[in-house]
Order: sequence, then structure tokens, then C-alpha cells
Amino acid sequence: MNKSLVIQFGILTVILLISYFSFSYINNSNISELIDLSKSNKNKEIQLKAKVSEDSLQSNKILDLSYKSNDEKGNIYEIKSVSGSVDEEDVNILILENVTAKILIFNYGTLLIKSHKARYNKLSLDTHFFDKVSLVYQNHVIKSDDVFLGYIDKEVKISNNVKYNYENSLLEADEIYLDLVSKTSKIYMNDQNQKVKAIIKN
Repeated sequence: MNKSLVIQFGILTVILLISYFSFSYINNSNISELIDLSKSNKNKEIQLKAKVSEDSLQSNKILDLSYKSNDEKGNIYEIKSVSGSVDEEDVNILILENVTAKILIFNYGTLLIKSHKARYNKLSLDTHFFDKVSLVYQNHVIKSDDVFLGYIDKEVKISNNVKYNYENSLLEADEIYLDLVSKTSKIYMNDQNQKVKAIIKN
């Protein structure tokens, strides 16, 4: 074989080897960068999920709350809400949303109270229902802006925009007071010069 051909063949072989190794290096570098980028994106996603989880823990929100209590006389108080949170100033107070409460008084019957919001005391069970409140007892339906329940004394105070429906009768007053123990009620106006409005249909 001619000596110059051997030299040319050797040079060509060296060029091919250099090209091959250069291409392999560049390709492997790109793959490595893609792997690093993929890992980086995965890490970001995991951090985001962890942050969302931490935020929900710190948001102080509780879902599907339900409390039930009964006393020695057989009275039962049950309150449920779609969600709620602990009051920032008092850990014993819960701020509830979309609330339904049932009060079963022995030898009296069951009162059903619904409201958009409520402040519930876990210790005393006293509850302030507010924002579109309705109270139903048998054929009696009362709607108002506020209902205050004193559970220990079994007293209910209904105030602000009070509208009381019973069968075909409609009453409008400032306040209604119910004593669930003595089974008495009072309907009155805050201003003594004003009278309770009544519409009675036969």
C-alpha cells in the first residue's frame, strides 16, 4: 500500500473519531440538561403542593363541622355547618358558615334554625345566628337578621327585621323573646310608641 494512502486513511480515521466523540459529548450534554430541567420542574411542583398544603393548614378553616350535646333533662342541641374557623381573639368561639341547628326541648318539641353564619361558643353552647336567619317550630316560621340562643337558660332572642308567620297571620316586630323552659313568648317593639304590625288573613 502506498505510504501516502496510509497517511490519508489515518487522518480520515482520526477526523471520524473526533467527530463521533464530539457528537456523543454534545448529545449527552443536552440529555443531561433535559434531565436536570425535568428534575427542576418536578421539584417546583412538589414545593408548590407543599406550600398549598401548608397554606390550608395555616388558613384555620375546618370543613363539615358537627357538634351535639345533651343535658340531664333530655334536651338535645345539635349544630352543623359546611365550614368554619376559630375566632382569632377567642379559641372557644367558632365562626360557622351555612349553619343548621336543631334544638330538641323535652316535652316542648324541636326548633330548627338555619342561617348563613353563626358564632358558636364551644363551652357554653351559646350561639349567635346571623345573616338570613330562619327559625321553624311546628307551623311557626320566623325570619330575621339575628337570633341569639342562650342554651343553658334555654332562652332565644330574635331581633332585627323580624317577620313571624303562623298559618295565615303575619307579624312584624323589633324583637321576639322565647323562654323554652316556661314555654312563653313575648313580641314587642323597642320604641314603646310604635306597635307590632299584624296582618291576619281568614
